Amino acid sequence: MESLRGVDVIQPVMGQKVYEEIKEAIINNTIKPGVMLQERVIAEKLGVSRTPVREALRRLNSEGLIELIPGKGAMVTKITIEDIREIMQVREPLECLAVKLAAERIQPLDIKYLEEMIATWEEEINSGHQINFQSLSKKDIAFHEYIVEIAGNKRLAYILNLLRDQIRRITFLTQDNKTRIEISLPQHIKILQALKQRDPVAGEESMRQHMQSIKEYYFDWFGFKENLLSK
Repeated sequence: MESLRGVDVIQPVMGQKVYEEIKEAIINNTIKPGVMLQERVIAEKLGVSRTPVREALRRLNSEGLIELIPGKGAMVTKITIEDIREIMQVREPLECLAVKLAAERIQPLDIKYLEEMIATWEEEINSGHQINFQSLSKKDIAFHEYIVEIAGNKRLAYILNLLRDQIRRITFLTQDNKTRIEISLPQHIKILQALKQRDPVAGEESMRQHMQSIKEYYFDWFGFKENLLSK
């Protein structure tokens, strides 16, 4: 029996790793919406049996990232304009609340960290080199996540975390746009200025304007207009 100690945990650990690998590839758009996933192909690529792959696909199906199609396999779900509308309806008030709370709690070290984040963002945009859109998208996401951390509301963080994977997926899908980045950067600077001034009202308004700008960009990217969705 001694030789079997620990065997029961090998499969779950392996399954978790397979799940994380596939999920991250879907979220960062390495595996694109509409792509069919085959258990056998994934198992061979990752060097595992089909069992952890099958379990990973079931979990991803429950999270809405893939759709299991009997007899065909699993298809990476497409992002619809309705998905965008619903996510932004929930995200906007939560992000506004986060920055409002953060403005009341922010410390000098927090300000310094956000300033450094913005500085690296500006440096990358103005470097003259080819823009690494995924790197900038990660900085964008990190900026918002840090504000939530400063806010210090665990339940707010929990609710936003439920949306985080969907937010990241949409961000990575729509990221390859230099004009959008150039518009977004000043909006983040404005949010930071409100935080530095410890002004919750200005912070909330700056975040609301930023969320509205994001929503309009997403709708435009997907070829829709907001007025068509509100009818």
